Amino acid sequence: MSVYTRIRDARSRVNLRLFTFYLAIVLIIPAITTLIEYLVTVNPGLRADLRIDMQNFHLYQVFTSSFVHLNFDHFLANVTAYLLIAVYGLVLATLVNRKRLYLVASKIIVVIFVLFGAAFAIFNATTTYYAGLSGIDSALAGLLLLFWLLYLEHTAKQRMRHYYGLILFFILALSAGIVARYILLYHAGRNALLLSLLVFFVVLGALCVFYYRDQFFDLYRVLGEFSWSSRIITVAIIAIFAFFVWNLFPERLANLSVTAGIPLHLAGIVIGILAGYFLFAYLEGFAYFSDEKEVISR
Repeated sequence: MSVYTRIRDARSRVNLRLFTFYLAIVLIIPAITTLIEYLVTVNPGLRADLRIDMQNFHLYQVFTSSFVHLNFDHFLANVTAYLLIAVYGLVLATLVNRKRLYLVASKIIVVIFVLFGAAFAIFNATTTYYAGLSGIDSALAGLLLLFWLLYLEHTAKQRMRHYYGLILFFILALSAGIVARYILLYHAGRNALLLSLLVFFVVLGALCVFYYRDQFFDLYRVLGEFSWSSRIITVAIIAIFAFFVWNLFPERLANLSVTAGIPLHLAGIVIGILAGYFLFAYLEGFAYFSDEKEVISR
């Protein structure tokens, strides 16, 4: 069979129109963010007005602050990370036929984190600003972990969504990565608190691997049984998370005398996971989420 024939057969099995519809919904957030970035580029004074600033606070900033960035580099890094995380999540949701559940859960989590991030800035006396999509990216990264487990469960045909050891390890690995990136960017290698926090996450991660080693052995075993395409889809989450962590604090922000909040991003990951589990438990019982048309015909 020729390559052209294989591509044609694959396209005939995929409902591109239906997938494009769901993809368009996923792209609403970056579209809003891009529009706001264009407006603040045309009128630079809007940038300070739209982000939460406790020295000049307005109620609308609660809703606009997550979509305005401190500069173009900040915008580009956050939107790119969002696209990688959200589109990868949609692909996993499509493969397990849980597209509606993913879209509803992701949008609810976005709203939750917009309000949480604003409250974090308002009630944290040491924080004078809050801006950017990175907090939402963190929350969606947490949700992505759950759909990653659903994909493993679906492909391996064994129950794996409650493999909390894998979830905990990824939380600790992401946390260690965020702290390490912060230390590198802001040259905080002599900060005892940050170094202690980094060691804490690394040690806990190692203990997690040891304690839940059966789950990691299961993961290794099922990966060996996957096709090459399924293996690539599975391990792609590592590259996406690496990009997310490395670009969480863009280089040029270090020159703005602005310190990005580590706790806010760590909280985002936890919020995404907890909200995701709650929404799974509540929404999966509805026929609307369990009976939907498949994008890929079997």
